[in-house]
Amino acid sequence: MVNAIVEHEWKERDQEKVFSVVGSIVDMQKGGKLPSGFSLKSVNVINGERRAVCNWECPSVGELKGLLDKVNPPTKNRILETKKIF
Repeated sequence: MVNAIVEHEWKERDQEKVFSVVGSIVDMQKGGKLPSGFSLKSVNVINGERRAVCNWECPSVGELKGLLDKVNPPTKNRILETKKIF
């Protein structure tokens, strides 16, 4: 398993759609309906900006990218593998 973060940035006109997609993913996490091996640990929206950071546990960064491609949020994304030290 890999810890990863996804940095999202979106245009103002897409904010409603972005929050709808995020809500759906959060509901999937709460309902245990994410694909096997995926766990959304946190969603952090940066105040005053159209940016967010999502923390995931996943099989690999490549598989997280594949999941993100399927969900296709209207955001620019950057996926980074992290090493949890705390």
